[in-house]
Amino acid sequence: MNNSTAILLFGRSAAAESRAKALGEGTRTAEALLRRTEKVIRRAGLPVIRSTEKLQRGSSFGERLANAVAEVYTRGFARVIVVGSDCSSLQISHLRAAAQQLEAGNNVLGPDQRGGAWLIGLQREDFNHEHFASLCWETQNVFSELTDLLPQIICLRQLADVNSLGDLRKLWTLLRSRMGELYDLIFAPQLVFVGKGVGFAFAAVMQREGRGPPTD
Repeated sequence: MNNSTAILLFGRSAAAESRAKALGEGTRTAEALLRRTEKVIRRAGLPVIRSTEKLQRGSSFGERLANAVAEVYTRGFARVIVVGSDCSSLQISHLRAAAQQLEAGNNVLGPDQRGGAWLIGLQREDFNHEHFASLCWETQNVFSELTDLLPQIICLRQLADVNSLGDLRKLWTLLRSRMGELYDLIFAPQLVFVGKGVGFAFAAVMQREGRGPPTD
């Protein structure tokens, strides 16, 4: 993999995550989600930068995230893949697909089921600190605002994130009910390119043309 792309693991420590989301079992659930995420991103073959509440700077979520992304760029990376520890379905293939699309000059989004994003892949030249920080983070409008802000977007398939113990139980129930579909899910392509209204039917993803707001 090209080391001009880094993965930013942005979020809370397991203890803080458990307190914020009431995941139950003390910190065990949050720790398990975090360990799984760390294992997946380590195997993706890209440099990893961790940002927890002890390192983050800013008074709002948007400011803290924008500052963390900017810090990755100051380390010399040209592209960054932002993930948290709350997407239990994150796979190495998602990260590698995102990295490939970034290297091809695209930005990448992974939509979640609440109008947010479980993955954000950004080109340095398309990152506007002020605009990025001012988005309606932690709301159902985030994905829509990101698609308006960023040019040349490739979207991965929609995945569910975990914001409560109930979310985790729902994901487990869904997995058990779909065991017969696992083969297709594992081997299905992760991306589809859609241009000028013509889709090639592999998976439900999107490419959007055009430019975002000016960066200066």
